[in-house]
Amino acid sequence: MENEEFEIMYHIEQSHWWFRGKQFLLKQTIGSLDNKALKKGRILDIGAGTGIILKILQDLGEVYGIELSLQAINFLKKRKLKRIICADADHPLPFKNDTFTMITCLDVLEHLEKDFGLLKEMIRVSRPGGHILVAVPALDIFWSSHDVALHHKRRYTRKELLQMIHDMNCKIIQASYYNFTLSMPILAVRTFKSIFSHNKQAQSDFFMNLPDFMNKLLGFLYKVEIRCLKFMNFPFGVSVLLVLRKSDGNEPGPVKR
Repeated sequence: MENEEFEIMYHIEQSHWWFRGKQFLLKQTIGSLDNKALKKGRILDIGAGTGIILKILQDLGEVYGIELSLQAINFLKKRKLKRIICADADHPLPFKNDTFTMITCLDVLEHLEKDFGLLKEMIRVSRPGGHILVAVPALDIFWSSHDVALHHKRRYTRKELLQMIHDMNCKIIQASYYNFTLSMPILAVRTFKSIFSHNKQAQSDFFMNLPDFMNKLLGFLYKVEIRCLKFMNFPFGVSVLLVLRKSDGNEPGPVKR
């Protein structure tokens, strides 16, 4: 990711509709899990970025973050976050087996050469019964300068993700597309940008200045949709959510597919 992307992320992730929606998604997903298993355990956030997700996770237990970018780590220090490890998620995670009660990996896999390897590593370092939350950008139809600016290597389908974890030691709690409601407006904006700014340096969508009322409206629509994930899966969307539970030898509860 370009350094200027980290800079703008740090300044807008508490106000921009997309970042606030992502935080809401995390809180709701965690709220639907077995909180008894989460409390006071160790939690790992892979690709900690500028730290807003780590701030949310702090109340749940002892939180660790992995981040490769030195600039991002400087922002993590500004937020006074501790237990930050500078490491490359394309390599084995620097932790022992069965360490964490929960692992979050939000918008990280698409940056890696060895995305399959990281999925295996997350299951290795998760405790039996521990949860793994993964979010990735979805569907090649949405590929744009946004992906180029953020150094994405690919976008995913739900089917591809499920195939990747098919033989792994985990149960699928939920696998759904999301950001469905706004997918067509997002596609239209990205198509427009590709036509009229093809000679300019690639920039993410986060550089777009939105009027306050529009930011609030998009945030409202996004949150309404995320609430719907409690009882339904969406047929397509701009992103995919995958929630896993590492097998512990006991009979699993209800599993969504």
